[in-house]
Amino acid sequence: MLGFRYIKFDPSQHVIVFKGGKMVKEGRGLAFWYFAPSTSLMSIPLGSSEAHFIFEETTSDYQEVTVQGQVTYRISDPASASKLLNYTLDAKGQRYVSQDPEKLQQRVINAINVLTKTQVQQLSLREAISAGDKLVTEIQAQLAERQDIQSLGLEILGLSILAVKPTPDTARALEAETRERLMQEADDAVYSRRNASVEHERSIKEN
Repeated sequence: MLGFRYIKFDPSQHVIVFKGGKMVKEGRGLAFWYFAPSTSLMSIPLGSSEAHFIFEETTSDYQEVTVQGQVTYRISDPASASKLLNYTLDAKGQRYVSQDPEKLQQRVINAINVLTKTQVQQLSLREAISAGDKLVTEIQAQLAERQDIQSLGLEILGLSILAVKPTPDTARALEAETRERLMQEADDAVYSRRNASVEHERSIKEN
């Protein structure tokens, strides 16, 4: 029939149906007929999403580092998400009429960026390079408490810091410093062994 359409949603989609500006139906994985000219459909994905990020930050001793990681999240409160983001589908129920669903990932990354910057600025270069686990703990705890994350109905399922790297020049300087320290420790060990050997020979002669 002209104007009437049948649509079936995946179980991972939360559907909200509006008619005449009023919500008339909502649920997960719905299937129904609707009159396209007077009906609006919203489809909010409930499955988990994964986003990768790379940030350039500055430590407390003014050294640049690159923070690489990934975050996994999902919409746990579709009603809240639908109030702030436009998940309306076109008349055929095939595409979103807005770019809001695509912007959700960037909002999550922006929130992580702000928290990462605050944490890294409190650490020295050496502390930051080895602070992956600490950064994850602090950022994930604060992320769950952020009002913008809560208002979007999001749940953070996981956060990983894959690497915190200094600039190539700084990395080479650190490698040279470490190499010199190891060589010095090796020299000290040789010197100690020689002294022990001399003392041992002296002890033998005295006996």
